[in-house]
Amino acid sequence: MAAPSLDPPWPAEAEPSWDDLRIFLAVVAHGSMNGAGRSMGLSQPTVARRVKALEETLGVSLFQRGPNSLDLTEAGRAVLEAASPMAEAANAVPRVAAAYRPDPSAPVRITATASVSLFLSLHAAEIHEAAQPAETAYIPTRRKLDLAAGEADIALRMRTLPDGSDDLVVRRIGQIAFAMYARTPDPQAVIAPPEDPTLSRQAAYVAEFAKGRTISARIGDMPIRYQAARTGLGAAFLPCWLGDSDPDLVQVTRPQGDLIEDVFLVIHRRSRSRESVQRVADALATLFKRHRKALVGG
Repeated sequence: MAAPSLDPPWPAEAEPSWDDLRIFLAVVAHGSMNGAGRSMGLSQPTVARRVKALEETLGVSLFQRGPNSLDLTEAGRAVLEAASPMAEAANAVPRVAAAYRPDPSAPVRITATASVSLFLSLHAAEIHEAAQPAETAYIPTRRKLDLAAGEADIALRMRTLPDGSDDLVVRRIGQIAFAMYARTPDPQAVIAPPEDPTLSRQAAYVAEFAKGRTISARIGDMPIRYQAARTGLGAAFLPCWLGDSDPDLVQVTRPQGDLIEDVFLVIHRRSRSRESVQRVADALATLFKRHRKALVGG
């Protein structure tokens, strides 16, 4: 007769509790069951009991337990990798749900690149007037925020129509042109962006312009690059509306071709039910139309 196994009787298949997975993730994040318990308002025995229940459900040991240590097993690391995206998705649920709740007082969040956000800041009072009684919030970033997930209400995106859901409402509201600007017509130094020229049209253009000239600095942030150009550090790639408005700067190159980018206003369909969002969208379209000559370097 075979000797009885000392291993626990793991079930062949089971569905883990999300609450137990959350406790497991908290233990990993805090490095101890005591720390996880404090963060979740649970006692240490409760945390230990729920972790043990999760291990029994999954049929594997998640932690190698020592006198003063708690280390993930190989199975624990695999479960952590699988469960982490679930936690991120769960954390996004309240934000997504909030995006579907009509809240007239919620801020109207506008995301755009730094150059567009700086342009909007010059007309912030006008945009604020359109948003009232709601507030306006600006999110300057080159990353495309997810409107469907509620990361922003209005996106101003450049050059090409955005890919994505049929639930996105897109309209072209204008163009923005860029050129090289410096204190003198023939600058011998250039302020270049930090990215690889093969990965960016703008970086490739500046790299070509910089041939035979000195790279005085690499600055990715456009407002800082603008201030550096004003000091005479070198020629900088700037939006024409900004460079042309500064009497201390000279336009060294003419905007053409890829240096003139279309600007698209993007809203998720559900956001159109919020009057404040729609009013701000209309105000942005009007703003770009009124300043179209300056935006394209006219």
